[in-house]
Amino acid sequence: MKSFDKVWFSAKELEELDLPDLPKQATNITRKALKELWIKRDAVGVKGGGNEYHITSLPRKAQEALGFKSGINAIKDSIVREITPEEQNKGSELSGTVLNNIISMIDSFASIKVSAGFGSFNECVTKPDGQEPYADSLLHTLGVNAKKCAVFWASGDSMYPTIDNGDQLLVDLSRNEIRGDNNIYIVQNGDSVWVKRVKLLWDGVELISDNREEYELIKITADQAQNLQIIGQVVHIGHSLV
Repeated sequence: MKSFDKVWFSAKELEELDLPDLPKQATNITRKALKELWIKRDAVGVKGGGNEYHITSLPRKAQEALGFKSGINAIKDSIVREITPEEQNKGSELSGTVLNNIISMIDSFASIKVSAGFGSFNECVTKPDGQEPYADSLLHTLGVNAKKCAVFWASGDSMYPTIDNGDQLLVDLSRNEIRGDNNIYIVQNGDSVWVKRVKLLWDGVELISDNREEYELIKITADQAQNLQIIGQVVHIGHSLV
C-alpha cells in the first residue's frame, strides 16, 4: 500500500494491514499508542467512534511499509486538511483542536550513543542526523520549546526500570544546570556521554543509576567536574512494548 494522502489509521486498520514492528491485535496496538503517547484524533466516519493515529507515530518500518517517505510534507498536508475555513473563523475555540493536530520536528542524534551503563566513547558529533515528530500538545504539557530540544537514544540498562535500552529520550537543552537531586540529565565528561540522575555535592558531583543493584554511583571530584558538561534534562521517555 502506498498512499501519501491517508495519514490517519485506526487500530483496527493497522491490525488488518499487519505492519512490521506493530502488535498483531488492535487492542495491543491501542495499548502501545497510549503508552507511547501517539498523536491521535477522533475517528472520522467510523461507526462507534474511537481514535485514529497519525502515521508519524508508527514505528519507522511500519511507516515505510505504508510508503511514507516525506514526513514533513505529509505532516503539512494533514494539518492543512484538518483546518477548514469554518474552523479558521472560530478563533480561540479552535486553539485546542489545532494544538492537538500540529506536529513539531525535533532534531535527533542517533549517532551519539547515550550510555545508560558504564559510559560510552563517542566521536565528536555536533550536527543532527535526523528529526523526530512530537505533538505540540505534548510539548506544551511538558513546558518545553521544540527549538530548544533534541532527541537521543539510550544504550544500556543502568537506568532500568526508568529507562530501558533503546528508549527514545526527549531532552530540553535549555535546562543545562543541575536543579534538585531527582532529575535525569544527559551529561558528558570527556569522551563519555551518560544519562544519569545528577546530585551536586560540595566537593564534586555524583552520577546515580536507578539500577543500583548492578551499577554503583559514579563520583566525580570538583577538579574532574570542571570538564563535566550538562547537555540537557530528560523531559520525556519513549518506551517500546515490542
